Amino acid sequence: MAITILEATKLNTFKNFKLISGFDGLNNLIEKVGILDWEFFSNMKGQFIKGEFVLSSLLFAKDNSEYILEAVKNLIEDRSCGLAVKNIYYNELPSEVIEYANSKSFPIFIFDNSAYFEDIITEVMENIKTADNYDLLEGKIDILIRQNLNKTSVKEIALEINSSFKEQFFILYCKRKTHSENTNIIFLIEKLRRNKRFDLHSSVLKYRNGILLIYTGEKISNKQSTLNALLDNANIEKDEYYIGISDIHYDLGELDDAINESLYSEKTGEISNNSLNEFNDIGIYMILLPYIDEIWIRKFYDRVILPIKNHDDKYNTQLFETTVKYVENEGRIIETAESLFLHKNTVRYRIGKIKELLNMENYEGSFYEQLSIAIKLYKIINN
Repeated sequence: MAITILEATKLNTFKNFKLISGFDGLNNLIEKVGILDWEFFSNMKGQFIKGEFVLSSLLFAKDNSEYILEAVKNLIEDRSCGLAVKNIYYNELPSEVIEYANSKSFPIFIFDNSAYFEDIITEVMENIKTADNYDLLEGKIDILIRQNLNKTSVKEIALEINSSFKEQFFILYCKRKTHSENTNIIFLIEKLRRNKRFDLHSSVLKYRNGILLIYTGEKISNKQSTLNALLDNANIEKDEYYIGISDIHYDLGELDDAINESLYSEKTGEISNNSLNEFNDIGIYMILLPYIDEIWIRKFYDRVILPIKNHDDKYNTQLFETTVKYVENEGRIIETAESLFLHKNTVRYRIGKIKELLNMENYEGSFYEQLSIAIKLYKIINN
């Protein structure tokens, strides 16, 4: 379908491109690449389409720089996404062109003879085609985990993803802790596909802002060893990613469940700031994450969280901060006081006030249990 201009700047043919205007338009989508030269300029309107990235030597303007502004205005009117100028006739563009392009967030680049139009077009279009394939596979994953399909349908879609999948499998979902561009994700996926541990019975896909790795085999005898080998051979540093790992499954018709297990495990890692998370170890998040959008979950959340937050807003107190630390320290007063740099009696007073707000002064065990669940919900919703 498309790649962004920013993603295109990471391509080899763009390495000597210099951005001279339109920085705010770098997220414009490139759907096609076209060439603007003399024969188009005389009847330019309507020659280009929305999302077209235009290459030009500005031959038509070699004797009259005023034509450049006219051309840029027409490109913007046609909703082209950007322009790259080969510096045959111009090493820089008139200031009024730069100013106008900036005002319209229209990126313009200057590049030299190190790149040819044909090579730029070929590389960009190949990457758009690759992005299309990743989008198609991502759509299949969405269908699997959102449609509540029966096992037969799940297996059919699984075999559409990879006809060589085996029945025994587990899944990793890896998401970089810092933001990663699509091009970087795709580069890592291609690297993983060359991994000698990764044969035709397995697949690695882009999903959301991370990597979904489906590992299948006749018999997975040592999951931990296989997992470590996959991560090491792909140079995925565990400390740089949140990694969610599903249980081992023995029926390909459970692929949807396993994908969700890996996603929930990764999300738990984001919430708890823990790099490596197996589904079997995420505890109550097994229940909370699948049902986070249910109305009764939201009612419970509001009943516990809102009275505390409303009190803080009204009286400028720090009860909610205390609540979070109290739960993070598993209800231990002294540790909570130390983490907040408060006296333990101050923490006791605040906890008492929270019980009062929730009308739970006489429900010690239930109070902490409900508070703990509510704070976990808060972290899921606000992560």
